[in-house]
Amino acid sequence: MNGEARPKRKHSPVSASDRPAKHLKPESTILTPGDETPANGTVYDVENGEDITPIVAMGAAQADSPEWQATIESVVKSVVSIHFCQTCSFDTDLSMCSQATGFVVDAQRGYILTNRHVVCAGPFWGYCIFDNHEECDVRPVYRDPVHDFGILKFDPKAIKYMDMTELKLNPDGAQVGVEIRVVGNDAGEKLSILSGVISRLDRNAPEYGEGYSDFNTNYIQAAAAARGGSSGSPVVNVAGHVVALQAGGRADGAATDYFLPLGRPLRALQCIQNCKPVTRGTIQTQWMIKPFDECRRLGLTPEWEAYVRKSAPKETGMLVAEIVLPEGPADGKLQEGDVLLKVNGELLTQ
Repeated sequence: MNGEARPKRKHSPVSASDRPAKHLKPESTILTPGDETPANGTVYDVENGEDITPIVAMGAAQADSPEWQATIESVVKSVVSIHFCQTCSFDTDLSMCSQATGFVVDAQRGYILTNRHVVCAGPFWGYCIFDNHEECDVRPVYRDPVHDFGILKFDPKAIKYMDMTELKLNPDGAQVGVEIRVVGNDAGEKLSILSGVISRLDRNAPEYGEGYSDFNTNYIQAAAAARGGSSGSPVVNVAGHVVALQAGGRADGAATDYFLPLGRPLRALQCIQNCKPVTRGTIQTQWMIKPFDECRRLGLTPEWEAYVRKSAPKETGMLVAEIVLPEGPADGKLQEGDVLLKVNGELLTQ
């Protein structure tokens, strides 16, 4: 681009101590190199300009309905606490020992779904603990290169005293207003059950400091007040279906949590189950969801806005090019600030 400076995403004005965090639980109080790095495991909110009203999660003392009690009793059999070490610094991950959560998605093959920042990009050692306190080793079988999910494998034959069950992934079950439970190793307590209600489906992916961050996907938002150790927890509805994957949340006193939608994890799981590679295409451009008022300032015409609002009445924004890789496939065809209208003739807003 003739050497001109490309626009960069604005740095958050929020101090490091107030930033949200990935929900990992350190195994000890001994600092690792990752703990000593302020940017490691922290996230600033790229939407920090919005007023966020803290919502108090449902109290633990509130009794669940019989339907929820039956659902939780079934779900906990598939949830595991994961104890793991990232044995050396690799890529954007620093060495650390920590705890997180996962859940069985294929009992026959022994597949566990969790976060990518748990599976990590480099050398991994870990084991999982089931609800009946049986333990077995786990190893990575898939790390997504972009999105915050990964798949671990265990030996189903190693679990001798419990009938293995798996949870069904239901991406379409995530809707605004749906009551959910986050079941996992919250605060390192092996099993905690947190209540919440889905409030947003169109949040941009949170930014995790200078390390690994998800991008080019929307995130789901709810107020469940999850803490360290809940990364990788299943977010379930009353039917017992997993509608999202817990990833992180705010750490500034608000109860807000961020969940990864399950469309891409479900596709990757199906590819692995069928012994097929997890293929993907890319034009090496990072997109952000911008509300219609910002899109208008970027050049969206009233005619296009009316068309989009009529075609997708529930949508409140569109995709805008945030970063275009120099000399990449989109260089010279897209510019930062371009509003995406259609892909192959199909309207696309997320």
